Amino acid sequence: MLPRKRHLPAGNSSGPLASRTWQPFPGVPEAEIFPEIRKADVISSNSYLVRTGDCLILIDPGGLASQAELLAGEIAPCLAVGVPLVVLLTHAHVDHFTALQEHPLFPDTGRVIIAAHEIGARAIEAHDTALTQAEVLGREFVPLPVGIRFFACDPSPSGTSVRTLALPFGFSATLTRDNAGPAPDVTLEREVLTLPGGVKAELYHTPGHSPDSTCIRIGRMLFIGDLLFAANPGVAGLHGWDQDALIGSLERMLAVLKSGAVDIVCPGHGRIISSAQACTMLEGVLADARALTGIAELNRERAEETARFAEDCMEEINELFTILAGRLYYVAHVMDELGETDMAAQAGKLIDAGELDSLLDSFQEFADAHHAQDHVSIHLALKAGQVIGKLERSFMKDELAKIVDISLVRRAERLLSSYSSMLRGFTPPQDRESCELCPLIESVIIGLTGPSCSDDDILASTDDEEAFCRLLVARLGTRPLFDDVRVSFEHGTGDPRAVIDRDLFSDLLIYLFEDLVGTGADAIEVAVSGDGAARTVLTITGTGRMPDAAGTETVRGFFTRLCERSGGHLVAQGVLGGRSYTIAL
Repeated sequence: MLPRKRHLPAGNSSGPLASRTWQPFPGVPEAEIFPEIRKADVISSNSYLVRTGDCLILIDPGGLASQAELLAGEIAPCLAVGVPLVVLLTHAHVDHFTALQEHPLFPDTGRVIIAAHEIGARAIEAHDTALTQAEVLGREFVPLPVGIRFFACDPSPSGTSVRTLALPFGFSATLTRDNAGPAPDVTLEREVLTLPGGVKAELYHTPGHSPDSTCIRIGRMLFIGDLLFAANPGVAGLHGWDQDALIGSLERMLAVLKSGAVDIVCPGHGRIISSAQACTMLEGVLADARALTGIAELNRERAEETARFAEDCMEEINELFTILAGRLYYVAHVMDELGETDMAAQAGKLIDAGELDSLLDSFQEFADAHHAQDHVSIHLALKAGQVIGKLERSFMKDELAKIVDISLVRRAERLLSSYSSMLRGFTPPQDRESCELCPLIESVIIGLTGPSCSDDDILASTDDEEAFCRLLVARLGTRPLFDDVRVSFEHGTGDPRAVIDRDLFSDLLIYLFEDLVGTGADAIEVAVSGDGAARTVLTITGTGRMPDAAGTETVRGFFTRLCERSGGHLVAQGVLGGRSYTIAL
């Protein structure tokens, strides 16, 4: 029998079970479980240590040395009295298994045996950096021997096959393949691992997140690896991800949960949940997975590209949302002074400036640490995804558009949407068409020159208090960019056209104008040349009290990539007393 263990202080909140303490295992008499529950990240997984009268089971050791040390402290006394340890992997991603190399206890094949799906076992033993995600996550691992391989052979013609497996300390186990489903119309790839003392672990092959993904049911608990996150941005599209297989796995595991055989669900990351909660969440994952047709593979190259785009976006999001928050604050202040407290309160709550600063500061701190330690780019891309996801959920575009410049709101919306699309594996949306260039440029300049509503409009609405307040708020919330800037626009007599995305190109023009004005330009010249049939060139030059440099690398990179997405090629250069941008279309 295993020695009784001390109770440790509870760790992170873990729902039905407490973290870092031994407690009864639901549905398995005389068994106990010790969960190590972590906040969700890509560094390490949750771990679940189970002890019965005759063996120890460790589900997903995780990926941290500190985690290995914690688990080894609980495991070593049991190994010392001749109790075998079986390490079950839900899949062979490095954040789930590399803790095995962080402590001398685990590679001891005389006392410990690793069990994984046949595909994952081959990846770990052959040092496959693609399937294990070691390459994209920038992690190293040591190849390890895998002693038990799930789904290594097909069932016999009768539908059932049984293998006897040797365990440490002279124990043995059996692995039975029968493919029985939870319902007559549902078929699962299923094996049952029967361990010393009669404890059974039902293994369900659930590919999609990875080809070797396996869900494990013991008693009334189901360990589902990363199934809950398999359609998440920055997760969907990883090497080995398969949309069709994932959809099938989600449908089958929903059938298992709805059969009533499970009470508690233990994910690979984040808190433990009830079966009912898991059903709701998996149905959401299923809906997301069905919408992910045609996404690109998330390899190291795309992770780096997404990380660069993340920093571009966050730089511009910082500026856009700071402007939005500042204008809302000004509107709220003026309306409060005028006695319109309700409208002031409404404007003031559209953006939480404190939360915004906290989010943006946390990303910048993460980015600085990322660059200082030369971390792989996927971490930066995922961190930006977390920040942008929170901003998207709180972005009240319809209400904001009533107060501040509609172009400002639309730019913010497009920026958030574009990054979320790219992180998910889609090409950021584009809608290119052939259009007349000069009228488009003129409309952008006009929009940046005058107020959103005239004095006459405001005076004409004085008999209607609601309309008057609405127009006054809109007037207060906008400020013409070209108030104190001379702008000239020169173009020939022809009709230059270009194949562009009108929205993105308009955004680009506004960003360039803002950049020039913001760095001291008091005069801007815009010129278009071209015959409309071949190449068209647009030049924007700002002069005044400006530095000679052509802008920071981050700003130039953002403008360059936005120009490419809109349909052009951008070159920035310093000129006497200012800066010039040339766009070839």
